[in-house]
Amino acid sequence: SELLNSYLSPMTRIIMERGGYVDKYEGDAIMAEWGVPFPMADHAVQACLAAIEQQEKLDEIRRELQMKFGYRLDVRMGLNSGSVTAGNMGSDRRFQYTVMGDAVNFAARLEPANKDYGTRIIIGEATFLAAKDAIEARLLDRIVVQGKSVPVVVYELAGRKGELERDREAVLRFYEDALRFHWDRKWEDALELLDRALKLDPSDGPCRMLTDRIRWYQNNPPPPEWAGEHVRGRKD
Repeated sequence: SELLNSYLSPMTRIIMERGGYVDKYEGDAIMAEWGVPFPMADHAVQACLAAIEQQEKLDEIRRELQMKFGYRLDVRMGLNSGSVTAGNMGSDRRFQYTVMGDAVNFAARLEPANKDYGTRIIIGEATFLAAKDAIEARLLDRIVVQGKSVPVVVYELAGRKGELERDREAVLRFYEDALRFHWDRKWEDALELLDRALKLDPSDGPCRMLTDRIRWYQNNPPPPEWAGEHVRGRKD
């Protein structure tokens, strides 16, 4: 519990300083919302900036926590924007103010999806469109989450606007162009760009993932109706 408190306290502080509402804690996970219970015009921007600041704070304290508790903390995050049902929910004896709806469920699917890409923060398209003037993001994939049939576009939240180093920005742009080539089944063109990106950053998770996926498709071509979507068949 001391480890969790040492982690949750600074994370919670950042959420609240950015105008967020801490809904609940589930182990080392935090569920938080912006724009409820009071409207907030820049809710997506504040949520994205909070996520960036949380990862920066975790980078600061990770070594200290690992030395003290012998456990390395790595945190994945999923952000999404949309209409929700909000209010006190529960029984007549015990209830809690929370949110429900497809937008909430999709955010919950994005958090574990980071494992597929080696990323730390994935955001939905609505969040990207609402916050794009304040953030740097990478077009990441077109995915179908479990329980749904319609593909949705997702992004990696990469940083604050204008703060990416030149090589990092180049990696992101190479990846995005490669992703579009991959959607058009131009496998070799995509692999050429991914190779250029990986020369700049051999550890880039999305580039490594997409390289493996394309090589698999070269030997196992997708069906004619395929439009570039990646079907994610699990929740976690």
